[in-house]
Amino acid sequence: MGESGTRGILSPGAIPEVFRVDRLEPSADLADLVAVHWRVAWDLPAGQVHESLVLSFPAVNVSFEPDGAWVTGPVSGTYHRRLTGRVAVPAVRFRPAAFRSLVDRSLASLRDRVVPAGELLPLDRAVLEGIRAAPDLATAHPLVEDWLRGLPRTRTAEQAELDAAVDLVERDRTLTRVDQLADRCGRSVRWLQRAFADAVGLPVKQVIRMARLREVAERALTGDVDWAAVAADLGYTDQAHLVRDFTAAVGTPPARYARTVR
Repeated sequence: MGESGTRGILSPGAIPEVFRVDRLEPSADLADLVAVHWRVAWDLPAGQVHESLVLSFPAVNVSFEPDGAWVTGPVSGTYHRRLTGRVAVPAVRFRPAAFRSLVDRSLASLRDRVVPAGELLPLDRAVLEGIRAAPDLATAHPLVEDWLRGLPRTRTAEQAELDAAVDLVERDRTLTRVDQLADRCGRSVRWLQRAFADAVGLPVKQVIRMARLREVAERALTGDVDWAAVAADLGYTDQAHLVRDFTAAVGTPPARYARTVR
């Protein structure tokens, strides 16, 4: 999910009125681990389907669903989910490199995968049931945080550095190349690529690409768009490059997407 509002969610105007996303910030002692607590709920009539598509943020999510708790690894492109029926799912999104402090494996091994949380983290059945039974995010939030506080962690300065690097990419649209980010971080390109693969689970280039695509989708909501100017602003070689990149990820060119969302 996006940091706020509907950022990252494609075609937000098509979201059914019965669809709701709530978010809460983590407690101060977990702010280095958790990016945001969130809860999504929908109540669709029988036979109605909503296809949800998200330009993902570089992070691991743990969701507490009717069929169990699941770890969704870092997604290298768009995340698709078919919504039906009546469901409410509390979840937690971790800081980009922070989940690495909880597991003894490279996060590249979780890329584009969804695995049972119990395979990676200790999770008592009673804790899981309590979180899933919470009627709202305000109730689930402290239960999730109590569980997280009890997990063994191995936090390193390198992971904090990588979290800061991803934050920089999200804030600064002039960062469009891996070598630029390496310079800003005071690291070599090779170090950055190795560290991202291990602790973020995605190539640096892909993290930069997805940040740009989220920005393209966001600008499409603003009305008439000068796509050549957007391409130049976001560091694409030309408008055709932007069009190819966005179409490959979303399935439709940005100008057509803009007309659809308006």
